[in-house]
Amino acid sequence: MDSIFKLGFQKKETVRQAAGESLARFIIIAIVAGLPAFLEGFDGEIYSFGSTYIVPSLTGPLYLSIGLILTGYAIGIAIFSLVGGYLFDRYSVKNTVILSVLVFSAFTIMTGFVTTTPELFIARLGVGVGVGIFQPAGVALLGDIFYETRGRAVSVWATFFSVGLFASPYLIEPFLPAFRLPFEISGAMAIIILALVIMVIPVTFKKEKPTTKLNIRNVFNRNIILLSISVFFFGIALFAGYLGYFSDYLIKGLSISDGNAAIIASMAGAGGFIMAFPIGYTADKIGRKYMVIITSLLIAFGSLGMFFLFTSFAGLIVSTFIFGAGWGVYVDLLVALGQDSVEDRIVGTISGFLFFIFNVGTIIGGAIIRSSLI
Repeated sequence: MDSIFKLGFQKKETVRQAAGESLARFIIIAIVAGLPAFLEGFDGEIYSFGSTYIVPSLTGPLYLSIGLILTGYAIGIAIFSLVGGYLFDRYSVKNTVILSVLVFSAFTIMTGFVTTTPELFIARLGVGVGVGIFQPAGVALLGDIFYETRGRAVSVWATFFSVGLFASPYLIEPFLPAFRLPFEISGAMAIIILALVIMVIPVTFKKEKPTTKLNIRNVFNRNIILLSISVFFFGIALFAGYLGYFSDYLIKGLSISDGNAAIIASMAGAGGFIMAFPIGYTADKIGRKYMVIITSLLIAFGSLGMFFLFTSFAGLIVSTFIFGAGWGVYVDLLVALGQDSVEDRIVGTISGFLFFIFNVGTIIGGAIIRSSLI
C-alpha cells in the first residue's frame, strides 16, 4: 500500500479503489478534493465584503460597478461550469482540477494588484473561469466516489466553502481600504492546495469509460428540470441580495462599523461550517430531496431576518447564521440530487449543467444589483 502522499504519482489505483481501502484514505481523499471549495468561498467573500471599498478606489469607467463586475465573475463561472463537468466525464479529473486551480491562483493574485475597473473586471472574470471548472469537477468527484454517501461527501465541499466564507471578512477588514495582501494570501493558499491535489489524488478516477455518445434526453428528465428551476432562482436571489448588497447594506444602510459588519457577514460561513455535514449525513439517511427542501427554507427564513425583520447586531447574527446553514450546502446537495437522477457516466456533465443554470441566475442577479445602484 502506497503512502497517502504518493497516491497521486501512481496509476494502478483509481480514486474509487484508493478511497475504498480504508476509512482513513476516504477521509483524506475527500478532504483534499474539497479544499478548492475553501478557495471559492475565501476569495469570493473577500471580494464581496471588500467591494464597497475596492471598486470606488479604482479609476476607470463608472459603468463598471460592483454589480457589473460581479456579473463578469458569474459569467466566467457559468460558461466554464459546463466545461468542468464535461471534462470530468471525458478526461482526467485530476488534471482538470490542477488546471483550474492554476487559473484561479493567477487571477486571484491579479485582483490584489488592479488599479482600474477594467483590470478588476478581467481579474474577476478569470477567477470565475477557474472556479467554474473546479466547482463541478470537485463536487462530481466527491459525489461519485460512493453513491450511498453522496450527501456526506458533497457536504465536505460545502464545509470547506463555508470555512472560506467565515475566515475571509476577518482577514480583509483590517486592511481596508487597501486590499492587496488578502488576495496574495488567496493565491498562495491555492498553490499549497494544488500541491496536495498533485500528491494525494490518483490520476485515474474510475476504470469505466463512456461507450456511447451523450444523449440530451439523459440530461433533461423531469427531476433535472425541476432542480434547474429551483437553483436558477436561488442564483438570482443570492447575487441580487446577499453577495451584491449585504456588506453595503450593513455598512452604509445600517451604519454598522466595519468590524461588526465583518462579524455578521462571517456568520454565513459559520452556519455552513457547523451545519453542512449534519445536513449531508441526514440527507443520506432520510433522502436528499427532503434536505434540499429544508435547506431552501433555512435560506428563506434567514433572508427575511437579515433584510426585513432585524436591524440589531444579535438579530442579524442569528439570521445570517440560519441563512448560511442553508446556503452552505443547498447548491451542493441539489447537485447531488441531480447526480442521483442520471446515469453514472454523466454525473460530471449534469453537475456542470446545474452549476451553469445556477450561475446564469447569478448573472441576472448581478445585473439587478447594478441597475438598483444606478
